[in-house]
Amino acid sequence: MDPTIIIFLALMIGMMWFVTSRGKKQAAAQRDMLAKTVVPGASVMTIGGFFGRVVDIDGDVVTLESPSGVETIWLKSAIKEVKEPPFAVVDEDEGVTGASAVVPDDASSLDPGAGTGTQFRPGGPEVDGSGRLTRDDESGEPGATPRA
Repeated sequence: MDPTIIIFLALMIGMMWFVTSRGKKQAAAQRDMLAKTVVPGASVMTIGGFFGRVVDIDGDVVTLESPSGVETIWLKSAIKEVKEPPFAVVDEDEGVTGASAVVPDDASSLDPGAGTGTQFRPGGPEVDGSGRLTRDDESGEPGATPRA
């Protein structure tokens, strides 16, 4: 066997060992840092995207409190990072930043047939402006005459 091939193989094996051991060391350091920062009172985000405040830690179990005050139990390994929830910035004069749509408090101002030329009667078939049936209730097919 040629000595250059043996040297090349030894270098490749050494590089693979170096890269994998370095990655493991970095992951272990990151886990240790997370374990030090996850303390009662800290805001955290889980791997599922749930934001909560740490209430209690008991071994591998962490109790998180949601912004609404509900407490849930999580595995410590489910905590991704210590992070504040991304709430919208509220300006007292303008309200929530970026919010421009006006939403009514109730549905009384909503008209389901507005702009479509159709009328909707709860419990009855759909009828166009001239009183003709636009869709048969059972089959979904257009009908020739309205039903009574």
